[in-house]
Amino acid sequence: MSSLGSLAASAFFAAIALISIGFLMGMISLGCGVIRDSLATALENLELSRGVLDVENLTVLSDNRSVEARILNCGADPIRVGEFDKMDVILVYRSSAGFVKAIWLPYNPDMDLSYGWRPLNITYEGSEELLNPVSPDMSSGLWDPGECLAIRAWVADEIRGAVKLIVAAPSGVSSP
Repeated sequence: MSSLGSLAASAFFAAIALISIGFLMGMISLGCGVIRDSLATALENLELSRGVLDVENLTVLSDNRSVEARILNCGADPIRVGEFDKMDVILVYRSSAGFVKAIWLPYNPDMDLSYGWRPLNITYEGSEELLNPVSPDMSSGLWDPGECLAIRAWVADEIRGAVKLIVAAPSGVSSP
């Protein structure tokens, strides 16, 4: 075989090798992308499976300083009533002066502060709860998935216009 023929054969095999390496790199890249997307979806599903707290029936009371709401525990783990003092409750509203305010409300079952929130009751589908019942004084028990926590929240200002309530449990589960 002449040197020109061996050079042509070497060039041909080098081209085949480069094409093969490029194809292999493309497959690896595609596989990494699929794995990355699968992991992102799995993490998103894990986050959703932790649950959410859904604020329902948010009503401004006639004194225009208080609201009552029902919060549905949608699939989140049970929340101990003893940890209610660790929950974050934020009321967003328009004050009588026209300013939008977002106030973090402390847990205040005795209602002795000028602003705060307190639990009223926990129900399951409008009836008494059966699973891990909460004591009447709210000192023990669990707020289980599927149960509604009724709360009252109040502020020192007068509430005008639209109102939003944001609730977050110690586990990180929160309202949207």
